[in-house]
Parts: sequence; structure tokens; C-alpha cells
Amino acid sequence: MQFTHLKTLRILTIFLALSLSIVSIAGAFFPSTYERDSVSMAAQGIGQDLVDLFVGVPLLLVTFFFAAKGNRKAALLYAGTLGYIMYSFIIYCFGVHFNQFFLFYCLTLSLSLYAFILVFSDLKQQKVERWFEHAPVKLISVYISFVALVFYVLWLKSLVPAIIHNEIPKEVSDYNLLVNPVHVIDLVFALPGLIIGSVLIWKEKGVGFIISSLALVFMVLLTLALAAMVLVLMVRGISEDFTVAIVFGILSITSVTMLILLFRKMKSSSIT
Repeated sequence: MQFTHLKTLRILTIFLALSLSIVSIAGAFFPSTYERDSVSMAAQGIGQDLVDLFVGVPLLLVTFFFAAKGNRKAALLYAGTLGYIMYSFIIYCFGVHFNQFFLFYCLTLSLSLYAFILVFSDLKQQKVERWFEHAPVKLISVYISFVALVFYVLWLKSLVPAIIHNEIPKEVSDYNLLVNPVHVIDLVFALPGLIIGSVLIWKEKGVGFIISSLALVFMVLLTLALAAMVLVLMVRGISEDFTVAIVFGILSITSVTMLILLFRKMKSSSIT
């Protein structure tokens, strides 16, 4: 495929890579960045910043380079990377206490948002369902639904009792927040999106292949970042539970496997 707005996307991607690098370096290597946040929140921020810097930025640039040459797999990987960055920086903008890099958080979110809109618009114009032949759509659908269900249960088991007893959930009070932006973005956007994508790919709809491909890339990066957060918590002596990191690592590896199974059934990267 070819991007309709290639020059615009190139500019957005370059500035996005620079902005993401700046905030990631600041968060990972300058302790003052998260000095207003809780110790746990700061440690988790560092874990995500390291993944963003050493995985997110290179993946963004490499996938755009090949996507710009018409590579279908790269286009889907690029869009999924944009989705992950957009998701992450909604949380940075609303969940991290105000610091010197707030405007860069906003810039990173804005750049990823508009790049994502342009790419998704281009993908929607393609007959994406024709890109795949005998893809394991049922397996992908069940896996994505399972992940969505796990996170629904994870959040609702905390939120529902808090609502019933008129209390503040631990995930909110521990970080001194008004509400947890992760709850909002997951319950409003991410998890319903996963369910919709799983249903549509089951039916072998073009938009289902798009959403599901993006969702798998997103889950690989997110679970990798979550595992890194847990590891930093352990290194700093804030948590001693290695189990969560193992779970997220398994989810990341499983998502990579599903992505490989899906992409191996993709036809050559011709235009259409």
C-alpha cells in the first residue's frame, strides 16, 4: 500500500521520534522528572520510559521506513506502534503530576494522534481482508477477547466494590490521583476496541484485520512496558513479587506469536 499523506506522515514521525526520545530520556535518567509523583509511580514511569526509548522509538522509525516503501506488514506495525504511543501519553498527560516536560507529553500525544488518524484512514481505504489468505482468524479472535476479559475482570474487581462501599480504589489513592486515567482509557477505548476487533476479525471483515493487527502490536509493547515497570519496582525494593512480570512477559510472547501467525498468512506487499 501507499500512504496518501506520506510527506505529512514523515514530518509527524520524525518529530514524534524526537519528542518521545526527549521525554523518555528525561524520565529514565533524570530523577527530578517524577519527583512530585509517588515512589511507585516514578519507578513505573522509568520502566516505561526505558521501553519507549530502546524499543518504541526504533520500532517507530524502522516500521515507518518500510511502510513508506509500500510494505503492508510494516504499515500495520507502524499503526500499532502509534496506537501504543497515543495510549501511553494519554496516561502521561492526565496521570503524571505536572513537571518540566508536560508540554512534551502533550506534543507526543498530539503527534501520535494525528499520525494515527492519517494511517488508519489510509488503511481503511484498502481491501485489507484480501491481504490475508487462510489466516487463523478464530484463534486471533479468541485470544484478543481473552486478553480484554482478563483486564475487564482486573479493573472491575477493584472498581465495583469501591463504588458499592463509596470508597476510593487503591489504584487511585496510592498515586494521589482524582481518577486513574488507565481505568478511563481501558474501559472507554482500549477494551471495547479489543472486543469489537475480535468480533470483526472472526467475521473476516477488513476493519477487523486492521484493528486486530494493531491490537496485537499494542499488546506486545504494552505488556513489555508493564513487565519493565514491575522489574524496576523490584530493583528499587518497592515490590518483591516477580510473578506479575512473568505474567506480562508471557502475554507479550504470546502476542508476538499471534502476530507472527497472522502475518505469515499475508500476501506480498503489492499496492491494493
